[in-house]
Amino acid sequence: MTVKFAERLAVQQPVVYQTLKHALVQKKLAHAFLFVGQKGTPRLETALLLAQSLICSHVHEGFACEECDECRRVAEENYADLIVLDGASKSIKKDEILSLQERFNKTGLERSGQKVYILNNAENTTPEALNSLLKFLEEPQGSDTLAILIVENQDRILPTIVSRCQTLTFRPLTQRQIHQIALEEQLDETDGYLLSHLIRDVDQIKATAEDEAYQNGMLMMRRFIREFPVREEEVLVWMQTEYLGSKDKEKDKRTFGYFLDCLLQFFRDAAVGHTEGPAWMAEEVVKWNQRPLQLDRLIIVLLECRDKLSRSYNLPLLADQLIYQMKEGMIHE
Repeated sequence: MTVKFAERLAVQQPVVYQTLKHALVQKKLAHAFLFVGQKGTPRLETALLLAQSLICSHVHEGFACEECDECRRVAEENYADLIVLDGASKSIKKDEILSLQERFNKTGLERSGQKVYILNNAENTTPEALNSLLKFLEEPQGSDTLAILIVENQDRILPTIVSRCQTLTFRPLTQRQIHQIALEEQLDETDGYLLSHLIRDVDQIKATAEDEAYQNGMLMMRRFIREFPVREEEVLVWMQTEYLGSKDKEKDKRTFGYFLDCLLQFFRDAAVGHTEGPAWMAEEVVKWNQRPLQLDRLIIVLLECRDKLSRSYNLPLLADQLIYQMKEGMIHE
């Protein structure tokens, strides 16, 4: 059964959820909102839910059903009285704001008559566009028009614009929340677990999971964990020939970086006996904790290696040094 976004929002962002629910139920919604939060928090999804909730004919406790034709078209940004401008790849220009203003000065095209405009990554808006937006906000078009601005950094927005919006702050998602969302998005359990420790943006996690450099690094980590304790001498050979021996040196470097990141997470789990990851990792954590190790030393070795990698270190030499230093960490304390 698919979980509705409103239900996820209630768990992930309870303050935002309750604030919007109260305003929707009481029909006391501000004419403009400023959604502030780190990349990866569900700011745009919440903006679309709010738009749906003003348009949907089947609301429950203030929020849209998320299933009807109107809700679907809003989610797909295919609703005539919804305009979404995104400053992610290019600045939002003055003429876009003026065009938006011209459209919204007219009667709504859809049955509900409700008009919503969303400025995603609004901090990437030209000064001229911000001034035009300010004038638009100073002259609300009535209760049938809602503005939603989405930013990471509130300080990059004019204070006069901030003062005309109701600000809702999205708290950063925890690793467990990111992991759960990744699993709901049908990501592999291992990829979801490891990448949720490295990245706080589910879209970026999904893109990284498909990156060949990441997959090679993760597979190298799995093989290393299994073989290093019993075949130390062979490890360096297959690392350099099978995973780090391509003609694309930059890709090899990224592969080695992902290998180090994944291995670091494994050793951090092992150091505290954490067995809540994928089943194969949990089994290996138990095995490694039964061996004569200095796990704290191994973690330091990996951190130092990661630092050297970021400084354009010779990759074959770095891999050689890593294996040598990790062998020293495999002795009895």
